[in-house]
Amino acid sequence: MSVSIKHSSIDENNWYQKITLTFTNNGSDAVDMNQAAIRFTGNGHQDPWGNFGGTLKGDMPLTLSSQMQGMLDANEIVIHHSRALLLAPGQSGTFFFSFAATRVPVAISDFTLTLAAAAQDDIVPADDMEQEPESVIPDVAPDTPSSEAAEGEAPALSVSTLNPQSWYQRVTLTLTNRYSQPIDLNQLQLAFTAAGHPDQYSPFSGSMLGNQPVTLSSDGGWPIEKNTIVIHHHGELPLAAGASAELQFYLAATQTPVTISELKATLAHDPTRQGQLALRFPAVATNTSLKPTIDLQFPDAQVQRLVGEWGQTLTIGDLAAGIYGINVLTLCDDEMRISPQRAQFSLTLAASDDIQECAIEYLPPVEFATAALNLNAVGLTGAEMVVELWSPAGVCEQTLTMGVNQTEWVTQLLADHDYAICLQPTVINNQSITTPESPTVFTPIAGQVNTVEVAFQQAAVDSREFVEVQMTVLGLPKGAAPQRYRLFNSQYQYVFTLASDSQPQTLPMRLQPGQYSLQVADVFIEGTPWRCEQDAPIRVWQSINHITLEFVQGGPLRVKGWPDYLAHGGVTVNAPETVSLYRDVPFSALFKYDGFDGGGDPIPAAEVDRNGDGFLDYDSLPVHKTVALVREIEKEAGRPIMPVMVVYTANASGGSALADLQNSQRLRNHFGNFITQCLAAQSYKDSEHAVPATFVLNPDLLGAMQQEPYGYTAVRQANSMQVNVQLAAAVNALPAIPGFIAPQLPTFSNDIYGYVQAINYIVRHFAPDVAFGWQTNVWATGTADWVLKANANPASIGAAMAAFINELGVYRGEYAPDFIAFDKFERDCFSSDALAHYGWNANCWLNYLGMVKQAARDLGRPAMLWQIPGGHMPTAAEGTSRIAAAHFASGGTFFMGDKRIGSDISAITSGLLNTAVNSATYGVATVGDFLRQDGGYDWGQMQALNLPDYHVFSVLWGGGSTISITTIHSNGEDGGWLAEKMVEYYAAPRYFR
Repeated sequence: MSVSIKHSSIDENNWYQKITLTFTNNGSDAVDMNQAAIRFTGNGHQDPWGNFGGTLKGDMPLTLSSQMQGMLDANEIVIHHSRALLLAPGQSGTFFFSFAATRVPVAISDFTLTLAAAAQDDIVPADDMEQEPESVIPDVAPDTPSSEAAEGEAPALSVSTLNPQSWYQRVTLTLTNRYSQPIDLNQLQLAFTAAGHPDQYSPFSGSMLGNQPVTLSSDGGWPIEKNTIVIHHHGELPLAAGASAELQFYLAATQTPVTISELKATLAHDPTRQGQLALRFPAVATNTSLKPTIDLQFPDAQVQRLVGEWGQTLTIGDLAAGIYGINVLTLCDDEMRISPQRAQFSLTLAASDDIQECAIEYLPPVEFATAALNLNAVGLTGAEMVVELWSPAGVCEQTLTMGVNQTEWVTQLLADHDYAICLQPTVINNQSITTPESPTVFTPIAGQVNTVEVAFQQAAVDSREFVEVQMTVLGLPKGAAPQRYRLFNSQYQYVFTLASDSQPQTLPMRLQPGQYSLQVADVFIEGTPWRCEQDAPIRVWQSINHITLEFVQGGPLRVKGWPDYLAHGGVTVNAPETVSLYRDVPFSALFKYDGFDGGGDPIPAAEVDRNGDGFLDYDSLPVHKTVALVREIEKEAGRPIMPVMVVYTANASGGSALADLQNSQRLRNHFGNFITQCLAAQSYKDSEHAVPATFVLNPDLLGAMQQEPYGYTAVRQANSMQVNVQLAAAVNALPAIPGFIAPQLPTFSNDIYGYVQAINYIVRHFAPDVAFGWQTNVWATGTADWVLKANANPASIGAAMAAFINELGVYRGEYAPDFIAFDKFERDCFSSDALAHYGWNANCWLNYLGMVKQAARDLGRPAMLWQIPGGHMPTAAEGTSRIAAAHFASGGTFFMGDKRIGSDISAITSGLLNTAVNSATYGVATVGDFLRQDGGYDWGQMQALNLPDYHVFSVLWGGGSTISITTIHSNGEDGGWLAEKMVEYYAAPRYFR
């Protein structure tokens, strides 16, 4: 039998579209389509919650799967029917589905069909392209890879002849097995340097290809790239001795002449690496989450961190002959420390198939305890003391800074061990604070809360020659509460409370002459912060005895409808399972792209524009499902959730948006669509939801206009756009919609300036209770690489972004938005898609926040961080057990903290640390080297608690391909890591007060 496949026309610029497949039975017998598998690859996937249908859909649920293959998805749809689903000879049947793209232009391979029935023949692809014959690996089942030492040379990798002037050409890599026995190609790494890279959208074929998608990676170099292709197969993929296998793909060049060099094939299971190390770890009687961990140093000096299990043997295979160094790590958490009896030793594999065993022994665990220290001193609240904990042997074991009259929790104290508390001398409010003759001594006990009152000695200092100081506080609004201030230098500190009016006030104590730093908390009034920031030290002399402090109003942090604390949110595709996925996970918002094609639907599909008026049908809008989903979660969780809709009125995410701005039909339709979306969102206002929804407008438009790659200066000219005509046309053509009354329209300038005001007007008029903000990008000033630089100036970048946006008037006028949204790059940052420029360390994130702070301040609006990659950096013990390597990222770890890592970068899995990066971009060779440039940054701290200091009111995590709080399946999973962090954060959120 023979079945041909044709597909409907595919719009390469459409982010969401219906694809119809037509199957024709060209044979003489009926074909059973029950359990037939449809497969294709593309830069997207079938939407599990989209529309499926056709005569061949079957009457049972479909089986859908999608797996990343580099930047492509390898997709499969399996049809199920309660009985035979026959396609008669000469007849055709259809199957359609909704395709969700991850980027444009859309690229999709041929569609293939695999029948479940045993009798199969040719399946002819849609394009009737000439198919190259697939070379077949010889049948080596009786002669699978052996554990015996191999003879012969390593496999040879070669490349087909290149056309040096071709920008796009088919390339064949040939691997020849020169060993005397079969080899296993599963997990084979093919590395090469080229003036280009494999086209991730092209089909991969050949006898070297396994039954799973390949993994592609690149160091992001330009024009010369270091590329890696990894072969994947379920089980062994044998290649017989003396045989060859091929891999074909298309190479996209970055320059001519095209070259490929430095070819290298690395077998995961090389016959010359049959050696093994077997490390036996003892059982431990104590209950602990710690796991035995070693660093293995290979003969070539590379180091890999490996984690075992107590009472089990860790077997390390695929090792070549040589000397291997073993470094057994000391294990530590807040409950205990477990140290090895012998920390370092070596094992020698005398031959490539040698096996060495070794028992790792540990000392008995040392239990830790926790203490709560309190230093209570009347009148000195707000001051700080440096406290030292001394052992009876005269060793200072810990030094910490604690606030007076505040509890300081101290962990990792030796249980049943005596500690003496000594104070580093200081003067507070002209009182000398020192250690008493009999210092406090305490003995913490494991498993108990050990509360300790710290004793101190206090004596007045002679302050007669000190300076009487007056202080004036300016800038705070009338009625602001008194504030506590702290002036300090290396020897003296003064804490006092002053009224918040503008009258001069004499300090209650004299000040020792000198220079002082100032510490005062932000003053929050109705969600708006007032900050007192000093650019230089405060000088106090006999001749300078008056200090003026000025508070400056920051941008408001409260956005209508949002909580009075830093909020977190996730992404949704309106799947019913979202309710159960978010059960017991605290969060504040869910965002969803409104519309259907991912770009605002300027020419809506017929299914969502049934009357053909050019506007999206009101009842088809995703906002209805999003709000219903959110309300169901609210009801079950007992907490408010904000639905956030991402709306395009001009699509700059897939290229130039000029057509949306200047084409009259598209401009009219966009206006009408947006009015419809506003009315739909506003309709959900009720007594419990005064703010029914939030809009994020026009991702990438402001950033692209500032970057200016497409000639947006054209729409700055007078009468360059039909703003008024097309807005009126949309209003006059809209059908009857709940809540719609045609207004008397204002007059706007017919250019980009008027267009911005018209968009703002639409929200304020048709959805007056909806909060909204525009979005801009970290790359708006030209490139995002500035964040990677040691000498980055984030304040100047933020100021330039705000100046551009202010020049457009986005946040000016009577219809001004409520907030500004910033994204990063919607991919987890150490993925192959992002690594070229977005593999950020802590310094990069701090640069990014500095940019956000300055831009938000200059715009006078709070900031939303949107589509932030939620992937984290797994520890060596975690590996890929919770998160796949394709979703490794620093964003989750930076904002939510991971005490498992702290300041010890080596605690991160070596698979991430050893990931290569482009040294021309990053200045180093690996991710680990780049993370070390942070200079001991503590990844254990939760930076989310500091985000209000950067004018940030919310963080929305993830996206269609990026880890979020819970999964939507296309964006990967993290084993609940970020959801657990939400529980931790919401137990004590950062309030705006």
